[in-house]
Amino acid sequence: MSADWLTRFRRDRNLLPASARRAAGAEPVLKILHGYRAAEQLPPAELARRQADQLVTLARHCLIWSPHFAARMKAAGLSPEDLAEPGALASLAPLTRRELVEAGESFFCRISPKAHGKVTTTSTSGSTGEPVTVRRTAYCQLHWLACTLREHLWHDRDFSGRLAVMRANITEAETSPSWGPPCSQVAETGPVSTMPPSTPIGDLVRWLLEFDPHYLLALPSSLAGIVAQLEDDGRQLPSLQGVRTISETVTPQLREDVQRVLGKGIDDIYTSQECGVMATQCPEEGTYHVSETIIMDVVDEDGHPCGPGEVGRILVTDLNNTATPMVRYEIGDYAEVGDPCPCGRGLPSIRRFLGRERNLVLMPDGSRHWPLVGFHRWAGVFPVRQFQFVQLDRETILARMSAAGVPTAGQEAELTAILRESLGHPFEIRYEWHREPLARGPGGKFEEFLCEAR
Repeated sequence: MSADWLTRFRRDRNLLPASARRAAGAEPVLKILHGYRAAEQLPPAELARRQADQLVTLARHCLIWSPHFAARMKAAGLSPEDLAEPGALASLAPLTRRELVEAGESFFCRISPKAHGKVTTTSTSGSTGEPVTVRRTAYCQLHWLACTLREHLWHDRDFSGRLAVMRANITEAETSPSWGPPCSQVAETGPVSTMPPSTPIGDLVRWLLEFDPHYLLALPSSLAGIVAQLEDDGRQLPSLQGVRTISETVTPQLREDVQRVLGKGIDDIYTSQECGVMATQCPEEGTYHVSETIIMDVVDEDGHPCGPGEVGRILVTDLNNTATPMVRYEIGDYAEVGDPCPCGRGLPSIRRFLGRERNLVLMPDGSRHWPLVGFHRWAGVFPVRQFQFVQLDRETILARMSAAGVPTAGQEAELTAILRESLGHPFEIRYEWHREPLARGPGGKFEEFLCEAR
């Protein structure tokens, strides 16, 4: 651990002694973290060169032990050494979720290096309708922990604080005296309290008011409901120092609401079960920095690289996974490429993540864009607690609304006018009004916009 980190922990008086850190398994994580701290200061060209070298090493391994990867490389006419050349990776066809699933055992590497440790299996929630199973090594998990620890350090969090967590994989309420790895591997932490995201919003708010957390980690959909309830009740979380989100898309409206109601910005983390921590928000500028262990290509519909300000499909290459060749994996999300970040870090920048194609509105001319719905203007017409839009075809959108009552015909017409103006087209809007909260999807996630149109 470098001197600046030691100074910070000693200031907080919660740094574990070196012997305790070793006993907790912190040393491998901290070693990786040292590498990150050096790599993030490299010029972009040098970082890309080092990633290319690592990609060549990975490809050599996967070519031998994964029949499916060998077939992909052969079809592209590539050797592992070719991948050292700039732009060569683009010759490899994107890997789709369906292709991964249908390849079966031939997709995985039969052997991983012993130094990478135990191989475990993980599965996605299947929110796309295509559940995916991948294998990851213990070495991959060490990098996940190191990325997480770096994100904490970037945002200067005090590990002695109280942490409240709502994640998709939490199924019951629980309180623990420690935050758990990686924080507990390096420092004495405060307590953590967890709640399932399926918990009614009123119960979540009561829990938070009682626990009074210093830090809150939540799904964006849960956070939106909590913030709305706190604002309605005129309540605050007095000890709150930071808000983090994970698993779902963060909208500009949610960022605005959290800042207005809680007085805090959102620190978002872009992760997946398949590839780990892929990007984290810059503590100075708010853009996302792509992790050193990830090559993230953002491409247009023709497969060409997107430039700053352009939106495209995300293709991910995990440079560490020697058990599952996640090379140019089409994860299903869209992103907007960012300019080089003025913070000084040489890591690639993403301006924002827009979710999956099914989360974008499909216009009559076939173009897609982020669905702005004018939510901030609804309050002056009719109070809506929760909403979900389902685009049925290129001209029709179903609006599922959760509210305390039902609006008048005039109020509904006003809402329709706002929606049409915000979406940029006079869609036919069909309403469903519900008094109960809207149902969540697989894994406890919630999507505010679903496009079923083609």
